[in-house]
Amino acid sequence: MGGFVIETRVLSPKILGRFLERHRLMDETSGTAPERFLFTLVRRALDFVPAASCVLLLDDPTQKEEDRSRNELAVIATAGLSRTEILGRKVRPVDGLAGFVYARGERTAVNEMAGARALSRELDHTLETPVRNALGVPVVIENHVCGSLILLNARETAGFTPRDERLMELFGDTLSLALQNLLDERRAREVARRDSLTALYNDRYFHKRLQQEINRLHQTRDGDLALLFMDCDHLKAVNDEHGHLAGSQVLREFAYVLQRSLSDASCLACRYGGDEFTVILFETDLARGLTIAERIRKNIQDWTFLPMALGPEEPALCLKGVLTISIGVASYRIHCGPAKSAADQKNELLKKADTALYAAKMRGKNCVIAAGEGEAVLPSSAVILKS
Repeated sequence: MGGFVIETRVLSPKILGRFLERHRLMDETSGTAPERFLFTLVRRALDFVPAASCVLLLDDPTQKEEDRSRNELAVIATAGLSRTEILGRKVRPVDGLAGFVYARGERTAVNEMAGARALSRELDHTLETPVRNALGVPVVIENHVCGSLILLNARETAGFTPRDERLMELFGDTLSLALQNLLDERRAREVARRDSLTALYNDRYFHKRLQQEINRLHQTRDGDLALLFMDCDHLKAVNDEHGHLAGSQVLREFAYVLQRSLSDASCLACRYGGDEFTVILFETDLARGLTIAERIRKNIQDWTFLPMALGPEEPALCLKGVLTISIGVASYRIHCGPAKSAADQKNELLKKADTALYAAKMRGKNCVIAAGEGEAVLPSSAVILKS
């Protein structure tokens, strides 16, 4: 490229993560960070077809309509553009070439822009140089068009050639395959770390993520996390009276209510084993953790379990006010000794939250207790550290 320096920009990892999670491409355990993946992607497009810049746009699957012309695209990553104002901005299919390629699902080149727009009237004006010509290909995941990749201003003054169009279509196919492989890889990893009954994360992944977060907090004075340990009250009685099929369905419903209760929280919800659940609340202090725990407790108490028949011989039970949950809460900054190693801090946090859960059980169940509350009344052998 004759020493030409390509400025590559992506959305901040936090905002980018929201888009990739919606496309089920986000995975914090992957060897390649998602922003790095996109960084490489947009640069490679310029290697395929020499152009001044490249823009990647994706839709939002949570708001996507079947008629793509009604959806919006967001700018996810750019190459060759030094300004960052464009990142995260939205365009509609009627605004320019990027949306047109997305809506039609076909490659398109325009070598004489005239009154046409590459992105939109607003965004085209923010670019460093006027758009003379543009070439776009659709981005496909699982056979569904989910965005567009747009090249701006061909290096050849005559514009983009038919050969450039074919090369970009080939690159678009390669891109789609790479995204599909990425998705398949993450799905396989996701299956390995999920509980098969509730679809929550399993205990092995819980321990891994908790240690990762504590390792991070151990290196700084900023941030916090809250840990919730939960146990379903009276589930054994349901198993004994109505059978384990009913008990298993109750656990699924517990998980469902738990996830609904955590919809506005940055967290990791897990089935720890049996009828025990855990939640890691990221960037959450003890007070906020207790508030969220109380919301979970109340939602479980108010939920009507088994409202539908499990089978021909299994009528609906409609259990309300029968099944409740006890919750113990601990926080990293308050309950972990700062002089201890990160591994010891993890064990300490687990033990504090587990002790608080036991105190909630001793108090009569269906309550939330913070670590340190009521521990004086517990027998010394009451708590067994889980690992």
